[in-house]
Amino acid sequence: MLPAVHPKRATQKQIELLEHALRQLTRISRSAWPEIPQYLHPAFARYMSKDVWIGEPDPLTLSEAALLIVRDAIMRIGEFGDDEAWGN
Repeated sequence: MLPAVHPKRATQKQIELLEHALRQLTRISRSAWPEIPQYLHPAFARYMSKDVWIGEPDPLTLSEAALLIVRDAIMRIGEFGDDEAWGN
Protein backbone atom coordinates (compact mmCIF):
# COMPACT_ATOMS: atom_id res chain seq x y z
CA MET A 1 0.00 0.00 0.00
CA LEU A 2 1.24 3.47 -0.87
CA PRO A 3 1.78 5.95 1.95
CA ALA A 4 -0.77 8.74 2.28
CA VAL A 5 0.24 12.02 0.75
CA HIS A 6 -0.95 15.07 2.60
CA PRO A 7 -1.71 18.03 0.35
CA LYS A 8 0.34 21.14 0.84
CA ARG A 9 -1.52 23.74 2.83
CA ALA A 10 -2.04 26.98 1.01
CA THR A 11 -1.14 30.26 2.63
CA GLN A 12 -3.66 33.08 2.84
CA LYS A 13 -1.81 34.93 0.06
CA GLN A 14 -1.95 31.88 -2.21
CA ILE A 15 -5.67 31.54 -1.57
CA GLU A 16 -6.24 35.21 -2.37
CA LEU A 17 -4.12 34.94 -5.52
CA LEU A 18 -6.12 31.96 -6.73
CA GLU A 19 -9.39 33.69 -5.83
CA HIS A 20 -8.50 36.77 -7.87
CA ALA A 21 -7.33 34.61 -10.76
CA LEU A 22 -10.61 32.70 -10.77
CA ARG A 23 -12.52 35.99 -10.70
CA GLN A 24 -10.73 37.04 -13.87
CA LEU A 25 -11.84 33.87 -15.60
CA THR A 26 -15.52 34.27 -14.73
CA ARG A 27 -17.99 36.87 -15.85
CA ILE A 28 -19.58 36.96 -12.42
CA SER A 29 -17.13 39.16 -10.54
CA ARG A 30 -14.29 40.11 -12.86
CA SER A 31 -12.15 42.86 -11.35
CA ALA A 32 -9.91 45.40 -13.06
CA TRP A 33 -6.14 45.59 -12.57
CA PRO A 34 -6.35 48.46 -10.02
CA GLU A 35 -8.87 46.49 -7.94
CA ILE A 36 -6.45 43.58 -7.42
CA PRO A 37 -4.44 44.07 -4.21
CA GLN A 38 -1.02 45.60 -4.88
CA TYR A 39 0.85 42.72 -3.22
CA LEU A 40 -0.66 40.29 -5.77
CA HIS A 41 0.37 42.37 -8.79
CA PRO A 42 3.84 40.76 -9.17
CA ALA A 43 2.30 37.29 -9.44
CA PHE A 44 -0.03 38.43 -12.23
CA ALA A 45 2.61 40.62 -13.90
CA ARG A 46 4.88 37.60 -14.27
CA TYR A 47 2.54 36.28 -16.96
CA MET A 48 1.22 39.52 -18.43
CA SER A 49 2.59 41.16 -21.56
CA LYS A 50 4.20 44.56 -21.17
CA ASP A 51 2.54 47.66 -22.60
CA VAL A 52 4.93 48.89 -25.30
CA TRP A 53 4.44 52.55 -24.42
CA ILE A 54 4.81 52.55 -20.65
CA GLY A 55 6.49 49.20 -19.94
CA GLU A 56 3.90 48.28 -17.31
CA PRO A 57 1.78 45.10 -17.37
CA ASP A 58 -0.85 45.28 -20.12
CA PRO A 59 -4.34 44.93 -18.55
CA LEU A 60 -5.59 43.30 -21.76
CA THR A 61 -3.53 40.21 -20.88
CA LEU A 62 -4.88 39.88 -17.33
CA SER A 63 -7.18 36.97 -18.23
CA GLU A 64 -4.32 35.01 -19.80
CA ALA A 65 -2.22 35.59 -16.67
CA ALA A 66 -5.11 34.41 -14.49
CA LEU A 67 -5.37 31.20 -16.48
CA LEU A 68 -1.65 30.52 -15.97
CA ILE A 69 -1.96 31.20 -12.24
CA VAL A 70 -4.76 28.63 -12.00
CA ARG A 71 -2.53 26.21 -13.91
CA ASP A 72 0.28 26.87 -11.41
CA ALA A 73 -2.07 26.16 -8.49
CA ILE A 74 -3.15 22.86 -10.01
CA MET A 75 0.39 21.78 -10.84
CA ARG A 76 1.88 23.28 -7.64
CA ILE A 77 4.51 25.27 -9.49
CA GLY A 78 5.47 28.94 -9.55
CA GLU A 79 3.82 30.83 -6.69
CA PHE A 80 2.31 27.57 -5.46
CA GLY A 81 5.49 25.47 -5.54
CA ASP A 82 7.19 24.12 -2.46
CA ASP A 83 10.27 26.23 -3.12
CA GLU A 84 8.37 29.54 -3.05
CA ALA A 85 8.71 31.46 0.20
CA TRP A 86 5.33 33.16 0.63
CA GLY A 87 5.00 33.13 4.38
CA ASN A 88 1.72 33.67 6.22
